[in-house]
Amino acid sequence: MEVVIIPAYEPDEKLIDICREISAAGLSILVVDDGSGNGYADIFSRVSEYAKVAGFAENHGKGAALKLGFSKLREFYPECTHFITADSDGQHKAEDVIRVRDELINGAHMVLSVRRLRSRIPFRSKFGNELSKIVYTTLTGHYFTDNQSGLRGFSACDAEWLCKVPGERYDYEMNVLYYADKQRIPITTIQIEAIYIDGNSSSHFRPVQDTVRIYKSLFKSAAATFITALLCELLMLAASIAFKSKYIYFIVPSIGAFCALVSILLNKFLFFRNVRYGDGFRTIIYTIFRFGAYTVLCMLLRSVLPGLPLFWNFNIVVLVSFPFEYFIRKGIHASSYKDFNKE
Repeated sequence: MEVVIIPAYEPDEKLIDICREISAAGLSILVVDDGSGNGYADIFSRVSEYAKVAGFAENHGKGAALKLGFSKLREFYPECTHFITADSDGQHKAEDVIRVRDELINGAHMVLSVRRLRSRIPFRSKFGNELSKIVYTTLTGHYFTDNQSGLRGFSACDAEWLCKVPGERYDYEMNVLYYADKQRIPITTIQIEAIYIDGNSSSHFRPVQDTVRIYKSLFKSAAATFITALLCELLMLAASIAFKSKYIYFIVPSIGAFCALVSILLNKFLFFRNVRYGDGFRTIIYTIFRFGAYTVLCMLLRSVLPGLPLFWNFNIVVLVSFPFEYFIRKGIHASSYKDFNKE
């Protein structure tokens, strides 16, 4: 059984329409009222014709509403094998929800829809998406053309760890991707059409407050990345003082491997101890190859500037390499998307 979970805060008629269409397609629905208040009781009463309804008496945020839905799955739908999250404001077509369902039935563990962002996109949505792609790729090494879409699919076994992911509002969905990455859960991506009704005026997203909340929460989840980055800088500085520009071929990959090991241990036993952390040996191997490439570039730079200390040599190489690494990752991951025009 496949269940669609829809968090809703002060919804309009579009919620009834999407529930009617999804129900007609044979999917079960769980709508979570995120404290909309008595003024919206009629909407939820009409929705109950097509869906089970749970909720809060007061507004808690989209993340909290989703987690309530996950925790209620077994109670309302004990035979659920997969579940899908969708928005209540008409941004997700019923046919795209069905496409996510089909991917899950065909064996996908987790499905992320990525919106085809064309020219008629509200500026705040377009800018936020571009910025989040750069930040997310930098922190995880995993590129998505869109990491903010709320249309996603999961296996029923994911409900437990999804309830442990931090975040109560819009920051929650970004954290879900980060936690999935850290567990090495394979993510299938499909492209859908982006729908913005009246310039996305019905959205409850607050551009400044919620953007700050999203990145604050993401950076907190990525604490090990920042700690090991600082450790790497300190070790490079110490090596630079001790050896100037000597032994680059040994020092750079060794520091890289050591910092990767520290990051794995911090994540496994501290920051992600409540979930099945998946990074391990291959992460160290990847880091050795990455820092091996840095080593070659550092040695080339040393041949041009022989007196440049290792610390500055290394940081110049990392800074210059960053855009190339970003576009390489973008090319690798973007090529895996299933385009709705090719189905």
